[in-house]
Amino acid sequence: MQPSRFVAGLTPLPTAARVTKQRSALRMRVISSIVSLGVLIVFIVLFRENWSVGWTIAIAVLWSISTAFWFTVSALGLRNAKRDLAMIPEGAAFYLDHDGVEFVYPKAVRVAWTEMTAFKLKGRNLGTGPAVAVEVDGQEMARVPLAFLDATPAVIDSAARAYSLGSVSLDTEALDAVL
Repeated sequence: MQPSRFVAGLTPLPTAARVTKQRSALRMRVISSIVSLGVLIVFIVLFRENWSVGWTIAIAVLWSISTAFWFTVSALGLRNAKRDLAMIPEGAAFYLDHDGVEFVYPKAVRVAWTEMTAFKLKGRNLGTGPAVAVEVDGQEMARVPLAFLDATPAVIDSAARAYSLGSVSLDTEALDAVL
């Protein structure tokens, strides 16, 4: 028996993996900072007689700025990943059926296939990555990050083509964008 609706469910797994990756990156950042500080101290001790005090201070300041910058980038990445993970509820994100698409997360929106002007991946590849969005008359009605879904773009596209009888497909151009 054919199901009457396609369900794109919400799953925390990709975002939880991103939290783990960011936590590991932060841990490696701390370890590499400690190792590079040790190397810096060894160089200063070994070459302090050949270097002026100005060079020593300049190298130490550059190391400090670089370390602080990359530590901040790693810490912000971890914070954002944890925030995204906390935002993912249980249940369905949207349904596709013969009438159209019905978003239930993040807000309830129902759009008929005939009203839809765009069904596409939209956004950057950073953070949560691109989101599945539906537009009517060029105005976005709803979007949900692809990383929150248990369905791949290919599966969503296939379901959209099948339920809309080929009139609508998922535009995946955003996956081609590097940044």
